[in-house]
Amino acid sequence: MKNSILSVAFLLLCSFIPSVSNAQMVGHLNFQEIIQLMPEYETASKEYDLYKLSLEDQLKQIETEYLASQKKMDDESKKPAPSQTRMKMYAQQMELMQQSYQEMQQSVQDSLNYKMGELVEPIKTKVTDAVAAIAKEKGYSHVIDNSLGTLIYADPKNDISAAVKTKLGIKEKPAVNPGAGKPKTGAGN
Repeated sequence: MKNSILSVAFLLLCSFIPSVSNAQMVGHLNFQEIIQLMPEYETASKEYDLYKLSLEDQLKQIETEYLASQKKMDDESKKPAPSQTRMKMYAQQMELMQQSYQEMQQSVQDSLNYKMGELVEPIKTKVTDAVAAIAKEKGYSHVIDNSLGTLIYADPKNDISAAVKTKLGIKEKPAVNPGAGKPKTGAGN
């Protein structure tokens, strides 16, 4: 009886050891906080603020033109016999300026979003590379941004994409490099 209990305990222990050795370590950090602590972030932030001010100046110009047209319309309406033609003209100008202002606002927002991404991307890459190096050094298989729940690093040996593609019958397409043989430009590289 003792031998059979010991045998079962030994078998259980042997089956447990491989799963312990395959245990994955998951690390976490606040990615955004680290980015904001980088010296490069302060420089990028200042450049972003200057860019934002230049775009806001364009919006202020449209506002000034709108207010000038509104004043002309108000002045015309106060006359004893206001010109209906001028009133219509001022109203049309104001409507066009309002549309222009709204379009400019959207364009400014899009430009600001793009600029922020452009300025922060090299910083993100630097932090991501450091996270990957630390993860490999410390044996972490995955690192999660705990402020967002976003996976930042995953050990490639744990990637099951190929197995899932095979199970679903998805065949890999050969990589095509459309830029092969062309000289690289400074934009986007």
